[in-house]
Amino acid sequence: MRAPKRSGVQPQLFQIIDMDALVPERHILRRLDEVIDWSVIHPWISPLYSETMGRPAADPELMVRLMLLSYLFNHSERNLYATLPMHAGYLWFCGLDFESVQNPEMAELRLPDRTTLVKTRNLWRENGIFDDLMRHVVDQCIAAGLVKTGVDAAVDGSQIRANVSIHSLEEIQLAPVESIDEYLARQAKEDETSAKPSKPDKKEPPAPGAGGRKTGLGEQAVHEDFHGKSFSNQTHRSTSDPDARLYKKSAGQEAHPRYLIHDLVDVRSGVILDRRASQASGTAEREVSLEQLAAIRFRHPSLSILTLSADKAYGIADYLLELNRLGIVPLVSLRNLTLEEVPVYQRKTNDPVKQTKREAKAEQIQILNEAKQIQLHGGYRQVQKMRARCEHVFAEAKNIHGLDRSRSRGLDRMQEQATWTAIVQNLKRLCRFKASRPRTGSSVCAKPADGNQRGFAQASFLPFFACFSDMFKT
Repeated sequence: MRAPKRSGVQPQLFQIIDMDALVPERHILRRLDEVIDWSVIHPWISPLYSETMGRPAADPELMVRLMLLSYLFNHSERNLYATLPMHAGYLWFCGLDFESVQNPEMAELRLPDRTTLVKTRNLWRENGIFDDLMRHVVDQCIAAGLVKTGVDAAVDGSQIRANVSIHSLEEIQLAPVESIDEYLARQAKEDETSAKPSKPDKKEPPAPGAGGRKTGLGEQAVHEDFHGKSFSNQTHRSTSDPDARLYKKSAGQEAHPRYLIHDLVDVRSGVILDRRASQASGTAEREVSLEQLAAIRFRHPSLSILTLSADKAYGIADYLLELNRLGIVPLVSLRNLTLEEVPVYQRKTNDPVKQTKREAKAEQIQILNEAKQIQLHGGYRQVQKMRARCEHVFAEAKNIHGLDRSRSRGLDRMQEQATWTAIVQNLKRLCRFKASRPRTGSSVCAKPADGNQRGFAQASFLPFFACFSDMFKT
């Protein structure tokens, strides 16, 4: 039967809405609200605000939840504020409701302005609040048992495209080098020309398209033709983002202003122990990974890194030597697995510089041979296979959380985006781990009690059933 045509729908004038009932039980926002206590932000930001001067600041827990929503669902701040009044789950997670959005002057907790969120984010970034939050999330993963104290770690780097155009590259203008006599002569000549009265120049007609606001076609027309020209980081720099560097990882890839993101990951749990952003260069991956390994001892003293897996870009003798000094077993893929012989010199030298070079070369060959023997023996093959989880972490960050391109410009803002993305990924793993854990405490004791009662009921019913069966047979 065909449904009748409706002329219109008249909504109810008064509605009672339970915000908690609108959020499903297994939704990610409900798990995030239970997995961590967001009130830890208060002691960190208390030195940044005055207790007697200025207007009251926005609720810090609300600001953290808004930033978390932005990076969890890959929303820009403008898009987040456009979606927030229509999304019941977002409002519930922030402690708001539809009435507080429609009538903010009557609500006890109101939604702050978007500019307030931007200024708060800049203030917290400059004072390292996001790094404290990242360290707290990793500590929660350790306390929950997701990350063990003996860590099989892996390091890897990935390139992130900067938020600039290739047409923003301009040649670096270096100051001319001249002697003092030339400088004084040039200054005297400039003083003489400035003392003479200048004649008014005839106004030339403006070039077509020079005046007024440029359109999109006009901007494309004035772009410089790059064909036949060579660019490098020594000669050119982006005017929009001077921190970005021209970089490419393969020969067939085009060079573009990019950043590098470096991860130190626990391969067994997939938790990101540390994530840093740096300028793109050929040696940045090894340099930053050593800084991460040195910093992890102070950020999380309970952790001890046992092994470190890496790809062929880390198979350098100096890097392996630093890992040996830190007491870490290097599981680095090497291009050549042939063992080398330690050189033996027939003549001794009395030159200390030459003797130092000989000892350093012998130590490097010994370290390389030890790393090659580990590869040939295959004792850590299962751990090395899990190194691919670093690639999975990068793929998740780029495809789901928007780390494939920088949101803002500048190395400090790139570091903020990388840190927040790592926080979101770790929280997702912590939620999944706590949801899969067996029940403990009183919840476990409830199961045997129910089983005993069920067994007692069955035991009390058996004599009656036996008596009834005998009567039926008779």
